[in-house]
Amino acid sequence: MSTFIKTVWLILVVFAAAAAIVWAQASGSSATGPEVKPSAVQTRAMAPPPPNATKAKSIGKGAAMVTTANNATDSDSFWAEQLDIDGDGQVDDTNLLWDDEDKVLYAYTDGTFACRNGATGTGGLLVAAYGEGNTQHRPAGSGFWVASLDRGECNAQAAALWGCKYDARGATTACGIATVDAKNDDILIATESQ
Repeated sequence: MSTFIKTVWLILVVFAAAAAIVWAQASGSSATGPEVKPSAVQTRAMAPPPPNATKAKSIGKGAAMVTTANNATDSDSFWAEQLDIDGDGQVDDTNLLWDDEDKVLYAYTDGTFACRNGATGTGGLLVAAYGEGNTQHRPAGSGFWVASLDRGECNAQAAALWGCKYDARGATTACGIATVDAKNDDILIATESQ
């Protein structure tokens, strides 16, 4: 083989290896976090709370908690039901809180969920869906979710609250390390990753 052909061959091998590394890094970031399909919560947000709902001011726990009280005496409809909160085909014991002033449904469970990388995670999962006439003027059915992850769980680089925003069709629009912004019925994504 001539030196020219060897050089071209070496360049092609190096290029292929670099492309494989870039692809693996891109694939790794997209495999971070839980695999959540919020369709059941979206559907439930379009129906009124059941007549047997009690009153509460917050839902969730730790970083995956939201308070809906607008003042010391304000409370909202709270109930529990079996709901496939994460869209994995299995119903979960789910707590729900309907913020009647802001028109947002919050659903929370503490259990197992599927990870995007194929593993299983465990922890708190909070899913929110905007209802018709919500005060944030978001499309009905759109929303967000957050999950508490330990380091290494669902490919997380550190223990953090991981979340995604989704549109009215349930399609993910942005994901990353998140914090709950209860005042604006939203999440803030600090480090965006798909």
